[in-house]
Amino acid sequence: MIAPALLALLLASVRQEVPPSPAPAPDGGEAQGESERKQEGGDAPPVEVPPQEVPRPAPSDVPADLPPAAGEAAPPPPQAENPAPSASTLPPAHPPVTWPLSSEALAAHLRGIAEAHPTIALLETLDRSAQGREILVLRLGLRDGGEAARPTLLLADHHGRASAGPEAMVALAWRLASAHEQDEGVRALLARASLVLAPALDPDARSESVATLQLGASSVEPVAAAPAARAPLARFERNFPSGWQPETRRAGSGRVSLSMPETLAATRFLAGLDACSVVLGFAPTSPPGQPYAGAELPAGDREVFQRLAAALERPGARALIPWYEHGSPGGGFFDFAYQARGIYPLFFALPSEEELTRTGAAPFVAEVGERVLGCLALLPRVELAQEAFERVAPDTWQLDLRLVNAGLVPTASALVGHRGVRADVVLALAGAKLLATAHRARSGTEYTPVFEVRTPLSAGTLAGGEERWLRLLIEAGPGAAVSVTASSPWAGRAQLRLTLP
Repeated sequence: MIAPALLALLLASVRQEVPPSPAPAPDGGEAQGESERKQEGGDAPPVEVPPQEVPRPAPSDVPADLPPAAGEAAPPPPQAENPAPSASTLPPAHPPVTWPLSSEALAAHLRGIAEAHPTIALLETLDRSAQGREILVLRLGLRDGGEAARPTLLLADHHGRASAGPEAMVALAWRLASAHEQDEGVRALLARASLVLAPALDPDARSESVATLQLGASSVEPVAAAPAARAPLARFERNFPSGWQPETRRAGSGRVSLSMPETLAATRFLAGLDACSVVLGFAPTSPPGQPYAGAELPAGDREVFQRLAAALERPGARALIPWYEHGSPGGGFFDFAYQARGIYPLFFALPSEEELTRTGAAPFVAEVGERVLGCLALLPRVELAQEAFERVAPDTWQLDLRLVNAGLVPTASALVGHRGVRADVVLALAGAKLLATAHRARSGTEYTPVFEVRTPLSAGTLAGGEERWLRLLIEAGPGAAVSVTASSPWAGRAQLRLTLP
């Protein structure tokens, strides 16, 4: 469940966020079935969105202690609480987030967040683009040395168009980082999970797109000269190895895959993001497509995609688009994420130009924030609990444990298993000698001996919400400090400690 104070922070008001953005026009067949649109007239210059009320979620999604929405009567405050923080203790104001932001403006926001909130935000430079721009990602999570062990959600914009996705990311990052020092719910969330933001993996394309919009909006003289166009040898969304085809068969694919510095940097980054199980992106609304020829999609993973999309549904919002309905022809960043790494990709459906004109962008910004927080709560998370403990002989003890995946996402995708990659949850024992083990699949059934006496001990892969029971027969002397640690590349780690009598 999302922390009440954190949910209230994002839903209470949306101020100075992203103004309306036109739906991106097709670029020559990046995704099958992508709908065509024409921009009418010129695009408006950057404008800030005025404050507006954001609809609250359905009653079933609202925790009992969520603060009332605008216009509702607030209950009387508790009598024994600390007084409200003074103005000097409130988070510092940040620059307004306006649409459209060039890659340079996005980079300035990311640097500002990292500099203002060093205890929670870490800025990383992956490489430089073909035109020399930095490719930046921002990590949000409690920086206590354990970041690599935390379940991780990646939020990425991959196509370089001037959509409202990157602005929604930046707005969310400012809010989480600013609230961290005062809000216990935010601290708890970012202590158990990490959020990684990549708003411009192709910064050259992003800046070229924004410059084009700004030139079109100027009726007197150009506001800036567009950057020099890149040689059309390769495009970011066609240059990844998964589903890649030669340039002679698909224009924009490049002579070889990963021939762009941007795609090579993104591939190396994603290959090293071991704790990442889900990546969220942005795509225009279009009819459902099909995976490209040769793509793998085990039935178990299709079910996980469907459960994720259903769990993140919100009243009045379009459903998230699972990777297999995106209709990519292959060679894309999200194709590589799933086919090569087994990470589950889903997309936010970008609002149409007409919808943005009618409602503004603030509802979409709030929707992105709420769904990202909801997705963080669905990531795989291993938990370990003691069920029973007793002495069975001198210096010999029987320890019964319950192992559970508290998230909806499994501890490894079915595709990873099909490829033969080991991604099991493993248990390590310290302070005692392991004599024998047993397990049971359900509570109340009999334990079955495993005859496994080596550590780390494999517990296999856990589906979302799955529980398992393990019995360890250990040997240790009186007063020994014993610990059992369960760990998983996707689901983090949990530890149980006890001191023998």
